[in-house]
Amino acid sequence: MDGPPSGTGAGAAPPGDDRVVTWIVSPHLLVAQAVAAALTSAGAAVAVRPWETVARDAWEGRDAGTTRYVVAIFDGEDSLTVVEEISRLVAVGDVRVAVVAPGQTAIWWGGLLEGGAVDVVTGANSISQLMEVVERLTTGDLLMDPAKRLALRAAWVQALDSRRVLIALMRTLSPQQMRVLELLASGRRVVEVAALMDVSVGTVRSHVKALRAKLGARTQLEAVAMLRQVYDAGGTADLVPRPREAPLAPQGRPRVTAPHR
Repeated sequence: MDGPPSGTGAGAAPPGDDRVVTWIVSPHLLVAQAVAAALTSAGAAVAVRPWETVARDAWEGRDAGTTRYVVAIFDGEDSLTVVEEISRLVAVGDVRVAVVAPGQTAIWWGGLLEGGAVDVVTGANSISQLMEVVERLTTGDLLMDPAKRLALRAAWVQALDSRRVLIALMRTLSPQQMRVLELLASGRRVVEVAALMDVSVGTVRSHVKALRAKLGARTQLEAVAMLRQVYDAGGTADLVPRPREAPLAPQGRPRVTAPHR
């Protein structure tokens, strides 16, 4: 297997070496580099691959006929992007992936568990545990109990059903109500939302009352949680605005951009 790009690898095999080299990838390059360095010190043959190019790298080396072993480490950030990139990687073929993820985010990976190319590991928190993941992955062992695989996939399907219901409810909100909800989800208080939208606090509270009624939310916090839940199970498209911080205007005052519709 080819080594990593200059400046990003650790423990890569030299040209012509036929050792198996497991790729370590993470949305956070420093995390991948630190893990790869520790695993190399422990005797593992691993190499870092940039997250953004891992699928392309696999495609370019596909004709070599060698299985690619990938340990993907992520902490839940940018979940949709991460899942989509692993989906593209798996589509290459001749790829086996162990996703090391926190237990609360494991459900995002349910859509990739139908075949045997992907395993989800939730308890690997130390280098020795990650070393075991690499060893079992390269020897062909399945890292997930079949019952756990089925349960996680079933939970993902259920979460998708709930997500579809939430999307339908979100689409009943007016643009102003959606804008209020998005700003609240970004951490703004009602007073701040009023200032950003250049309306009165009473108007914002009226929007909140109306959107809660449409969503069936008992509280403002529940309505915000519903917006966030839309993204918890992953999906193929952003159908409602993703909660985000409002950017700062040159004068330092937050500038509000219209939500994506």
